[in-house]
Amino acid sequence: MKLLTSIILLCCSIFAIGQDIESEARILSAYYGLDSLPIPVMLLCGRKAVGEDGMPLTFSVQLDDETLSPGAFAVETSTGELVTPSCATLRPADELLERRTVLLTGSFGTAALPPQSVEIVGQLQDVSGNSLHGLRIENITALESGPSLVFAERFSPGVTGLKGECPEETQQAVLLTWEGGVSGPGGADLAEPQRLGISVRLENGMLVQPIALGDDDPDNYVVACLGHLSPARVVSVEAGLFHDPGDYPNTETSINIL
Repeated sequence: MKLLTSIILLCCSIFAIGQDIESEARILSAYYGLDSLPIPVMLLCGRKAVGEDGMPLTFSVQLDDETLSPGAFAVETSTGELVTPSCATLRPADELLERRTVLLTGSFGTAALPPQSVEIVGQLQDVSGNSLHGLRIENITALESGPSLVFAERFSPGVTGLKGECPEETQQAVLLTWEGGVSGPGGADLAEPQRLGISVRLENGMLVQPIALGDDDPDNYVVACLGHLSPARVVSVEAGLFHDPGDYPNTETSINIL
């Protein structure tokens, strides 16, 4: 009996440790999206950012923007130099349910010599006050790769932050987070090809498509509005439909929904 009890306690401890590891904050992606930011970036980061590189950094947690500063980040170039970004901002992805993606600007490299890593070297915190100091990512998505999904959450369509994004008949909404900002080809609005290219697997086994897409603005978040009550579990997107600001199309991508 003592042996059985010990085994049960050990298994429970291992399970709890696993849960803690899974819940730890991490950097989900670093997207080397543009090597020459256009003039409109002035609205986000000022004149200094025009012509610089742009790299969205997406986290598994929402960030406290009061602790956000360029000095909190160090970008390692292909030569080993550590570069402090000229700008770090949550804009344009700063709506209530967003706030996971930081746009970094600076001189980080070229298509041939891309950046190697990004590390949090300052006292950046999440919205719960937890320090993110020391988080690091070395898997940098290269220019011309195209964006992929990195995070997806399920919400009631009437939740604060999503109200008005979906039609009345919506039963649930899935907030899709991409590595970088997305639109249709050539910066066009999202339309039927993008809606029909998204498939969602429900808990009851059904495979459905959104009845509409919401949050169609130039950031890395898109709302998939669903007309079914069974909880959404997995979302998949066909390749070539969602384009980043450099007009590179997405790869075929799929992710579990939280």
